[in-house]
Amino acid sequence: MNTVIVFDRHALAQFRADHPWLHLSDDVIEVSLYLDDNGAPLRLVGKRLNGDLLDEVDCDRLPAATAFAIVRCAPALGKARAWTPAGEQDVWRILQELFDTPFDATGHASAANKVRNDLLDQGYRIARQLTLEVLNSRAIKTEEPAERLRLCRAAGSVPRSLAEVGEAHRPLFMEADTWRMVAVLRDELLLTGSKGHLTAVSTPTIGRRDIPAGLQKVIDETLFDTAPIAFSVSTTGYQDSRFIRVNQSYLDLVGRSWAELDGCKMLESGVAVDSPGRKRRLELLQQQGGYSSERAEIRVAGGGVLPVLISAKRLVVSGEAYDLEAISAIRGDTRVSLGSGNVVRLLQPAS
Repeated sequence: MNTVIVFDRHALAQFRADHPWLHLSDDVIEVSLYLDDNGAPLRLVGKRLNGDLLDEVDCDRLPAATAFAIVRCAPALGKARAWTPAGEQDVWRILQELFDTPFDATGHASAANKVRNDLLDQGYRIARQLTLEVLNSRAIKTEEPAERLRLCRAAGSVPRSLAEVGEAHRPLFMEADTWRMVAVLRDELLLTGSKGHLTAVSTPTIGRRDIPAGLQKVIDETLFDTAPIAFSVSTTGYQDSRFIRVNQSYLDLVGRSWAELDGCKMLESGVAVDSPGRKRRLELLQQQGGYSSERAEIRVAGGGVLPVLISAKRLVVSGEAYDLEAISAIRGDTRVSLGSGNVVRLLQPAS
């Protein structure tokens, strides 16, 4: 849920009394701090009394110390209430309908997938329009020609269709605070638009179809935990990807304990090696949904670098994206194949 914390006249008077050394013009009568759905500061919006009229305050021009002080004091001085960005509720309504709509995991142009694609197009049209409105509005309001040109170019770069949206467009939508909608829409498109993406509902069924759900869960977890191949599941991203789960074979391979890796960023853990090769592999996950038997390096306990083969797939579960990796060491001329074994079938796209 999104939150806005409002500093009214009384709260601003207290703020000025507590921070007399900061610049906040006396004609500013209200400041609102908008938080995103994760509770992080999103933007400041202010109102100024100009005679009998209210004008908008350009909060981007506030000194950094003043803006930081407002953010820091907001929980104590301001009044919090829920808010929903204009038009966003319509997109989430479409997404909820989308989540309840079945799809053909083979990616064929079925009737079910046509319904989903129509909903996705409808949602993206709304999200795109919201993005353009924000960028164009800021372009009109700015007095700096260079900034106006940048915003106009940004608006002209917003993809016309959801299928064109890539990771390079993230900053455009982030600036307009619409990325969280567009990212979910894009991931939902990949469910039916790319066979290379593995999802919770597109995992092929192997064996009997009448296995109880509880037993199937036990089987899946046992296969993951006892597999001789190292498995890891992480969030996505180049700098910020974090470990979600690994199996014992992974811990044995890198010589670390789960307590050292639990929730840790992969690069900060020291296991993942920052290199052009890693960036290329992440681009393959983003563009193709996975890759097979790519040579790479990981760092093991003690600081040594171990050559490995990695196969990976992008998973999309409930609108959230994760990366599943299967890793084997290359030792001399001997390597463990990632192309056989029942466990590795988890990495194969549904047929």
